[in-house]
Amino acid sequence: MTSALRAALVRHAKTGLMMSSGLSLLLLPFIVRACQRPVAPSAPTRDDMAVALRVARTAATGAITGREAASDGSTLDTGGALGGVPAGPVVVTIHGVGLVERRVPPHGVWYRGGGSGVVTLADAIRAAAADAGAKCRERRIAAERLEAARIKVDIGGEVVYAWSSSEGYLSLIVNPGLDGLVGFRGGEAAYIPPSWIVERGWWRLGGALRYLKAVLGGPDVDIEVGLFRARSFIEGVPDEPGPLPVVRANVLLDALDIGVVQRSIRTAGEYLARMVGPDGRYCYTYFAGRDRCDRDYNLLRHAGTTYSLYQAYREFGDPDMLEAAERAAQWLRGQVRPVTGHPDRVYMIEGKRAKLGAIGLGLLALVERQKAVEDDRDRELMTRMANFVLSQQRPNGFLESWFDWGPGADVPETNSIYYPGEALLGLVRLYGIDPEQRWLDAAVKAARYLARDRWRWGGIELYVPPDAWLTQGLAELHAYVPDPLFEDYAYEIVEVTDVTQLRAEEGADPDLAGGPAFGLFMPTVTPAGSRNEGLVAAYRMAVRAGRQEKAAWIKDLSFRSARFQVAHQFRAANSFFLPNPAKALGGFRSRPDKLDVRIDYVQHNLTGLLGVLQMLREEGGGP
Repeated sequence: MTSALRAALVRHAKTGLMMSSGLSLLLLPFIVRACQRPVAPSAPTRDDMAVALRVARTAATGAITGREAASDGSTLDTGGALGGVPAGPVVVTIHGVGLVERRVPPHGVWYRGGGSGVVTLADAIRAAAADAGAKCRERRIAAERLEAARIKVDIGGEVVYAWSSSEGYLSLIVNPGLDGLVGFRGGEAAYIPPSWIVERGWWRLGGALRYLKAVLGGPDVDIEVGLFRARSFIEGVPDEPGPLPVVRANVLLDALDIGVVQRSIRTAGEYLARMVGPDGRYCYTYFAGRDRCDRDYNLLRHAGTTYSLYQAYREFGDPDMLEAAERAAQWLRGQVRPVTGHPDRVYMIEGKRAKLGAIGLGLLALVERQKAVEDDRDRELMTRMANFVLSQQRPNGFLESWFDWGPGADVPETNSIYYPGEALLGLVRLYGIDPEQRWLDAAVKAARYLARDRWRWGGIELYVPPDAWLTQGLAELHAYVPDPLFEDYAYEIVEVTDVTQLRAEEGADPDLAGGPAFGLFMPTVTPAGSRNEGLVAAYRMAVRAGRQEKAAWIKDLSFRSARFQVAHQFRAANSFFLPNPAKALGGFRSRPDKLDVRIDYVQHNLTGLLGVLQMLREEGGGP
C-alpha cells in the first residue's frame, strides 16, 4: 500500500467518524426525548368528558358556596373510565372568574400520595374541583361568577422523572403545551398542567421552573422535575358546544364548512378594524397573553393588511371595517415621496430604505380600495406608483428590490425574494382596473424572468421558493397571457407547499396537521396563510385551464391548510385563558405554542380564507 493511498484511507476514515459523530449529535435530542417521553392516559369518550365536567362543576359550586354539594351519584354514571384508578395527577381549572397570584387561574390538584384516600377518577376530579372552588371562595369570588366561567379538566398519565431539572435539559425534552410539569421537594409537589406552558408564555420553561420553585419554597430551592401527558377538555361555548378537547391550550376544529370560514373571515376583519388607531396606524403586534401592543412597525405589512381589510369590507359591508381601512389608507398615502427629477414616479420610504415591495403592496391596497369604494381618488397616485415599478425593471425583466433615493439612503446589496412577486401582482391588479398595455408588458417581462431565470444557473434550477405573492401574480397574469411557463412554474411552487405540509396520517400532532414544516420548529400560521393565498390563486388558474386533477390536488392542500389556520385563530372556544378575550377575538396567533398576533398574520390568513370560502360556496358546503 502506498503512503498516498494509506493517507487517503485514514482521511476517509476520519471523515466517516466525524460524520457519524455529527449524525449522533443531531439525533441525540430525539433519542433523549424518546427515552423521557411521558404517555397520556386513554382518551375519554365524549360522554365521559361531559360527566367529568358536570362532576367538577358540582364540586366547585359546593366549595364556593361553602355548602355540601348535592350528591350527583344518583344522576350521573361515573362508571367506565371515570370509575378507574387515575394513573397520574388530575387538575381542575376555573377560567373566567379572575386570576390570582402569579397570573394563575383558580385551580385544584389531586395527586397520588397527596394524603387522600381517593380511589376513582371521578373522586379525583371531585377533590380537585373542590380545591379550585375553595380557592375562589378564599378570593371572595361569588358563586354567580362560576355560571359564566368555563371549567377545564386535565387527566394526567403516569409521571416520568426528568434526568435533570436544568432549564437547558428540560427545553430539550419538553414538548411545549403537550407535556405538563411536576416539581418535587421532600414530600411536597407542585403541578403545571400542559396548557399552562402556552397560556402563561412559559415556552422557554424558565418561568415554569420559577413558578414550581416559588410554590415549593422559594427561588433558591433545589427541586426534582417530572413530566406527564394529559387528556384535557373544557366546557363549550354557543358556537362550539362542549365538551371540547384541548390540545396545547387550543381547541381544534371538528369540521370546516361555509359557516366556520365565514365567521373566521368576519372576526379577522373585525380584529383588524379594532386595531387601527386614530392616526391610521395599526397595533402592529398584539401580545394576547399580556393584553398589550408593541411599538414596532413595518410599512409593507401595513399596506398588505389594509388590502385585506378592504377585502373583508367587500365581503361583509361592515361600515366599521371601511372606516378603519380608510384611516389606514390615508396613513399609507402619507408615506409616499416623489422621485427627484421624475414627478411622474413616487416611492414609499420607511426609515432609510425605499422598498419595491412597499409600492407593490401599496398598489394592492389602493386597487382594492377602488373596488370597494368605487371612486377614482387614487388613480393618478397608482399610475405614479406603477411608473416607479417600471423604472426598477431591467431589460431582462429583473426588478430591483431597493431604490437609492438620495444621500443617506440605505440600499442593501442583496435582493428580496418576495418584493418582485409583490410588485408583479400589483401591476397585474392595476391592469385589471386600468388596462394600459405597459402594465401588462412589464408584468409579463417580470414573470418570465422570475419563472425561467431567477434561480437557474447553467440551465439547472437550483431553488423554488414558496413565494405565494409570485404564485398569485403568475396565476392571475395567466388569465390575460396564457403562457404555459406561468402555469407550470406556479404548479412548481404549489409542489413545495405539498412536500412541506404536515399530515396527521404521517404522524403529525393533531394541532399541527395542515401546517408548513420547518425542521425542528413548530409550524407557523403566517406561512400557512400566505401559501393558501397562492393555492387558491393556482386553483382558479387550474380550473380556467381545464386541469381537473391539478385543481383537485390544490383544493385538498388548501382545505388542509385552512383547518390548521382557523384552528389557530382566537375564537370564543379557545380564548378561555386570555386576559382580554374580546380584544383578541379574530386574531391569528403566530404558532401553536405562542400567543402574539401581528397584523400580517391576520392579513395572509384572511385573504387566503376568502379564496377557500369561494371554493366551499361553489361546491355547496364543505370538503
